[in-house]
Amino acid sequence: MTVDELGFARVDIGRGRRRGHPEAVYCEGKTVAEVVAIGESLVGSGAVNVLATRAGKDTLDALRAAFPGTVVHERARLAVLAPVPVSGTGRVEVVCGRPEDEAAAEEAALVAEAMGSRVVRRYDAPVHDPAGLPGWLREQEAPGVFVVADGTGGALPTLVSGLTDRMVVALPTSAGGEQAGQAALLSALNSCSAGVVVVNIDNGYGAGYAAHLVNAAGS
Repeated sequence: MTVDELGFARVDIGRGRRRGHPEAVYCEGKTVAEVVAIGESLVGSGAVNVLATRAGKDTLDALRAAFPGTVVHERARLAVLAPVPVSGTGRVEVVCGRPEDEAAAEEAALVAEAMGSRVVRRYDAPVHDPAGLPGWLREQEAPGVFVVADGTGGALPTLVSGLTDRMVVALPTSAGGEQAGQAALLSALNSCSAGVVVVNIDNGYGAGYAAHLVNAAGS
């Protein structure tokens, strides 16, 4: 294992090559200078499509200035350092039904895309009209895997799973106002439909990563 010692962090600069997927920097709890230094370590080692996640505005601005060509997605609080185009494989469908859930959904979509999946965003699920969900799902071809972001009672992942033979990655969000997503998390964990796997609250990175692995395996 090749490690770059930065004093405040030990950066494993070979992990991305070992795993074959873009590296990520979790920005919460780190200073702007620390995030930039870690990014410089990774990009300097040859890493591409490095994901800076959970980044605040000051951090995103600093990354944009420090790394020419950086792609910044403010709503998802995410930046892609040293971006290179990847040809999308398979199909990941990222679903939600409320504007409040779109930030987490978009993080998942961007991560899956950076890893090499073709992603279709569908942020208009009829959450207030469950009877319309079957027809809505049939409007497009079946994906390899769904990511379903939901911060309400958490029923949407189960409803989608019950209407498809594909795996559903449930992404509970804290945008429901019910104990910061606890209700959505517990509902997803206790889904009565087999084939629902669950990531932690607001973990769009984990949802997108898992969805890509499933999608790539089936492509």
